[in-house]
Amino acid sequence: MKAAAVTAAALLASCQQNNGPTRIELIDQTRASIAPQLQQLGARNWVVIADPTYPIPAGAGVLTMAVPSSSADTFREVLDLLELQASLTPRIWVCNEMEAVTESLAPGIKEYRTAVNSLLSGRFCYRLDEKIISMQLADAAQKYRVLYLKTNTQLPYSSIAIELDSGYWNPDAEAEIRQRLEQLTPPADKAAPLPPPLNR
Repeated sequence: MKAAAVTAAALLASCQQNNGPTRIELIDQTRASIAPQLQQLGARNWVVIADPTYPIPAGAGVLTMAVPSSSADTFREVLDLLELQASLTPRIWVCNEMEAVTESLAPGIKEYRTAVNSLLSGRFCYRLDEKIISMQLADAAQKYRVLYLKTNTQLPYSSIAIELDSGYWNPDAEAEIRQRLEQLTPPADKAAPLPPPLNR
């Protein structure tokens, strides 16, 4: 009886090892790997949660990482980390085409769409054609840093782009300060003259 119990325990341990890491462990690995990268980003940078075949644009600011989690789990972790950081606000871009993909064409898309939409609730979100989002990312990669997180989700039009904005300074405040500067700046004909050039 004792030998049987030992054999059963060994078999259970073997099965657990063969199953590999649990979903929670994979999510923890994802968070640990992306947290340091997010801390280096600022306003006008981007994070893209991408499927394995998503085309990565050429650009000096492009950084690509493979993560072991699904796109939905990775999206959730990125949003959680940004909320903890508090200094950045996400502006989320999702593909229009995702709403049109059916379960018969891409099994799993319905569950994924539900998960993503629940995370979008109450957040600033653009819904645009994938081509437009790709063009925006290609342009951003020429001037700013763009972090691509390649996930294990194999669904069409499932990628999500996150444009980062300042969490403590918004466009309305920027517009107000620009208006005040215009009021404070004297006309060109009344502006103080520039100092003379230095003698060399």
